Amino acid sequence: MDLNAALVFVHVVNSGSFTGAARVLGIPASTVSDRVAALEASLGSSLLTRTTRTLKLTDVGREFFTKAEAAVNALLHAGEEASQAQQRPTGVLRMTGPSDFATREIAESIAEYHARFPGVRVETHLSNRAVDVIAEGFDIAIRGGDLDDSSLIAKPIGAGCQILAASPAYLRRAPAIDAPEELSRHPCIGFLMSTRKGAEPPWVLRTAAGKTTRVKPGITNASTSFAMIIDLMKAGEGIALLPETLIQDELEEGGLIRVLPGWSTARAPVHLVYPRHRFASPKIQEMLPILERRLRARLTTRPARR
Repeated sequence: MDLNAALVFVHVVNSGSFTGAARVLGIPASTVSDRVAALEASLGSSLLTRTTRTLKLTDVGREFFTKAEAAVNALLHAGEEASQAQQRPTGVLRMTGPSDFATREIAESIAEYHARFPGVRVETHLSNRAVDVIAEGFDIAIRGGDLDDSSLIAKPIGAGCQILAASPAYLRRAPAIDAPEELSRHPCIGFLMSTRKGAEPPWVLRTAAGKTTRVKPGITNASTSFAMIIDLMKAGEGIALLPETLIQDELEEGGLIRVLPGWSTARAPVHLVYPRHRFASPKIQEMLPILERRLRARLTTRPARR
């Protein structure tokens, strides 16, 4: 059996396509297809079911992949450990994450990293669109919510929720609000996902006891920028639903006040993710613990003014 063909097959499965594997390996897609076909011929069994748009593992392919991936990763890890024993991080480290999320902590992480490894150029791409980490060549991504990409390694660093808040000036002149249903009597500020069109989806809120409700906010302002939404709140434009960690400082300083403190969205996990085939890269391995330490501290909820 050709071990190189087995390596190519593992990359095809992890990438989800022959084209993705070709991009990662730096070889033509036709070569990838030929090597997988040769592997199937040598094994005397079909490993993949191909359609015009998708690849699906056969039962034999699934079993072979599980064992082959472990073997390939072990060999790659052994080789990279040997070759990197005296290496320091070099080149370009590309990171991505949501706009406006923990920018201070990310900047401090980069400064700490550069103090140790000044020869590495760090690029930070912040966006609220769904970024394809592998296809777009990122080394590390900050992801919120549940993950479904098996080609990425995920390191949990905490969890967060969204809460309702407004400025003191707005709340002084606005009608009292004692229940989520009363949000319809207030102007609300919505968050625009760059990939979403149409009306603001309902706000799904819950209590610590598990009671859940869905409310349709009366959106009078909306923005793709959390920073802009916070400025609109401070200007007295209404109530917004924002990540708690994003407005902790404003809550503590009194610039914003939490609304309906017994209600929030469900807590969602936050991960640092990176491609499987880069798991032993020095530039990634040196940055991960720095980001984890600073972001985990940010995701730890502090007592806030209510």
